Amino acid sequence: MKVFFPFIAFLFLLNLQANAQFKYDAQKISAIRWTPVPASVNELKDFKIELNGNWQFNAYPEKDFFLKSKLSGWKTIEVPGEWVMQGHTVKSGEYAGYVKSFKIPSEWKGKRIILKCEAIYSECKIYLNNQEAGGHLGGMTAFEKDITSLVKNGENLISIAVRSESLADTLSSASRYAVHPLGGITRPIYLIAVPEVNVVSFHVSTTFDEKYEDANLKTELKISNETLKEQKGELKLILRDVSGKTIATTGKSNTSVTLVPNAINLNTIELKVANPKKWDPEHPNLYFLECTVVVNGKEITKIIRRFGFRQIEVRGNQVFVNNKPIKLKGVCRHEVSPNRGRSLTGNQWAEDVKLFKEGNVNYIRTSHYPPNEKLLEACDEQGMFVEEEAPFCWASKGPVNDTNYFDAILQPTLEMVERDKSHPCILQWSIGNESNDFIELFKISSDLVKAADPSRPRNFSQWGEDGDGGYLEIGNHHYPGPSGPDKYRDHKRPVTFDEYCHLNAYNRNELMTDPGVRDFWGNILLKMWEGMYYSKGVLGGALWAGIDDSFFLPDGPVVGYGTWGPIDGWRRPKPEYWHMKKIFTPVKVKLIESQDNDSVTLEMENRFFFTNLNECRILWKNSDQKGEIHPNIKTGAKGLVKLPVTYSLLQKLTVDVYHSSDVPMDQYVFDLSKPVITEKVISNEPIKWSLNGSAQIAESSNIKVSISNENLIISDRSGKEILNGWPVLMLIPFNSVGDTQMTKDTPEYGLFSPAASNRKIEAVELVKEVSSVTITLKESYIEAAGKMILNVFNDGRIELSYEYKMLTDANLRQWGISFTLPQTMNTLNWKRKGLWNVYPENHIGRNEGTAKLFYDHPFCGLAGPSVKPAWDYNMDQTKFGSNDFRSTKRNILQASLQSEKSSGIKVISDGLQHLRCWTLNEKVYMLVSEYDNPGSERFLRDHASKFEIPLKYGQTINGIINLQIINAK
Repeated sequence: MKVFFPFIAFLFLLNLQANAQFKYDAQKISAIRWTPVPASVNELKDFKIELNGNWQFNAYPEKDFFLKSKLSGWKTIEVPGEWVMQGHTVKSGEYAGYVKSFKIPSEWKGKRIILKCEAIYSECKIYLNNQEAGGHLGGMTAFEKDITSLVKNGENLISIAVRSESLADTLSSASRYAVHPLGGITRPIYLIAVPEVNVVSFHVSTTFDEKYEDANLKTELKISNETLKEQKGELKLILRDVSGKTIATTGKSNTSVTLVPNAINLNTIELKVANPKKWDPEHPNLYFLECTVVVNGKEITKIIRRFGFRQIEVRGNQVFVNNKPIKLKGVCRHEVSPNRGRSLTGNQWAEDVKLFKEGNVNYIRTSHYPPNEKLLEACDEQGMFVEEEAPFCWASKGPVNDTNYFDAILQPTLEMVERDKSHPCILQWSIGNESNDFIELFKISSDLVKAADPSRPRNFSQWGEDGDGGYLEIGNHHYPGPSGPDKYRDHKRPVTFDEYCHLNAYNRNELMTDPGVRDFWGNILLKMWEGMYYSKGVLGGALWAGIDDSFFLPDGPVVGYGTWGPIDGWRRPKPEYWHMKKIFTPVKVKLIESQDNDSVTLEMENRFFFTNLNECRILWKNSDQKGEIHPNIKTGAKGLVKLPVTYSLLQKLTVDVYHSSDVPMDQYVFDLSKPVITEKVISNEPIKWSLNGSAQIAESSNIKVSISNENLIISDRSGKEILNGWPVLMLIPFNSVGDTQMTKDTPEYGLFSPAASNRKIEAVELVKEVSSVTITLKESYIEAAGKMILNVFNDGRIELSYEYKMLTDANLRQWGISFTLPQTMNTLNWKRKGLWNVYPENHIGRNEGTAKLFYDHPFCGLAGPSVKPAWDYNMDQTKFGSNDFRSTKRNILQASLQSEKSSGIKVISDGLQHLRCWTLNEKVYMLVSEYDNPGSERFLRDHASKFEIPLKYGQTINGIINLQIINAK
């Protein structure tokens, strides 16, 4: 099959070859095809045969199994799917066998028959009816084979030898990343029938005039004439909108062509379109371009390409889409299913895009390989920028040579571009992730990407901005830290942080102990994003990551790289999701303080990139008053909006912002309702004293206290124990322990919440008053020495003050005083000052709520539930308590631990203290801390350190804790 290259393209390839370290056959580029599935073929009713479903599988087949007419001992396997996730084990480096029979209808006679494989991981050899059809290297890119000469009408047999370990697996590190072999036919596989004159490639690109109103629609068509004689043809183009309405164009929409025999003929057609609706993530307007191929006056096939009108430009250190400067608010996304591996089913791609869209994300990076095309289709439809990444991760030139360079590096990159370059959602191509040897391995591939698609910029996704030596249009820096926005503010080219603000994952002891570090992460992202938003040279970034990367193997173990997503593998929002949504909000609302008789005024900031706020529905409500507003505020601007409510009547004002969904983009609550003040009645009831062995007993109608040198027991008025044991100083260090991956050998991490060490109680002193008692406990630890004073009152109030002098330097995660309670104190209630004034009712960081120690479902391991749960993330639980119960509630105003009979203890605070509870050895512990920070996740250290307040030798730490015994009614 001949291909007619434009002469300039031929010279370009010759120049690349001359400067290449590795040699390759340039003609192989023309063999890369992804034939579009036609909308019609001659008079065929059916021109596609699905091969998905049940296949016969053998993990250890005979080497010539494809020659066998009968097979014995083979098992059934589901395609698409990974073999490991279906309970099969294949020896490393060996080929497994797949076999399936299918029928070719007689109507397909005279047609070209193409086998289309959307992905086979990671190297395969294909046989049809015992004859070799070819092979493929590369586990995440689509390829096809023309099998016309190998099949027959009626019954046929396809056999595929597949191995997981290959050069493609090495260069992509994909199995290493997933911590299990990804081998299998992992994406759809099917046949199509096309006429002998068929469309091999059909792509579109669009640009606008100087006013960005009228558009130029450029169509690139490759027509294959697979007959032995010249054919006279006509290409008819019709543009339609999503309703099917024909859109007027000017230019040669009907083009006559002469098709050279046994060759691929290149055709470029340009049409003018007056003022089309533009595509952007906020307005994902789509169109359909139909191409009808007519040969000798007869329509033989029709192809339809869906696309959007949009233009991408790099100007200085900014990226413009449709003449608007943009910022990327994104996540990195793996193809992940907890029980299917990297092989997804159903409508998961669209559901993922919807979830991220509702989280105010406008950009997905497809780390670290091209995704199933259904993800791109969903991004086109719902509106989402995409950075599509070639399948290279931690690659280096070591295993690459002249004989494999094209297949290993160039082919998968160009397969990615050939399949996907007409998708309007794709903003930029990533040449690879965190790989070495850009000049040797990837410079040629990046040049070929530019030649194949000059409409988009490229980047090399790296640890530092100089990974590509400044060669590509967009720079990249992973984990630039809090100084990143300033560093790149005036940079010469746009820089993407396409991995930043890594979610907590590697500090697994801390995560097991305190899921609240996930809530604290919001403070980090807020500060970082605000810096990025106002830094001109920072294009934006992608959080690492989007979804927990965890897999529950059929034989029991859980493996994967990290529970690092704002949603888990089951697609449940985690604490970070709400923070992401609030921080990426396109509409910021503030209440302006006013005089009582003034109208309530809201300041609104428009952080959309393509939308005036008058396109939004903004609903407000105050008591029984409510309304809808559509303020005229342009992108990037602020404006004041007055409501028909006077400030004196303001109670609890809610503001909900909607754009194109029934789910609010953002929500605000401004609560100015007056708190109910109850007058405190002081009791003059005298405390009664008695002895019980060596313990002195102080008792009133509200509280009972047992005091000895060995122990302190405080009970409610019925004698039910509330506190049992002297409160203890806790100086909790960081604990970054946690493997970088979950493997079959990864342990179940335990609770890490140590008290200060080697406690020595030196003296217990009592001062007895009529209605109170003062207890002074003098003590020392290795790390500190000092005292705590408990003032216990007859009405059940307890005031604990403490003061300790540090005997060492210490950089801690939390410090404060811990109390011991019986496990019957299993219900936590709280009110606090949160980062936001609105939280979901199931968020562990909500401003007020109730959490149970345990719920009526199984305990979870490192990666959460092993089967899809019917409960929310906050209710996941370990033997130390539920996520909700054991997570730190920061900045509490009040909190209580109570039993089912309502007795318990309340902490009354000023919004500056923090509370964390857990259970261990059939006791419940309550830590009231004066200090708390975001933890020791390694990729967050630069950010988290900004919240650290290290303690020095000789420094005094102190605090006051106000408690109230709660008596059952």
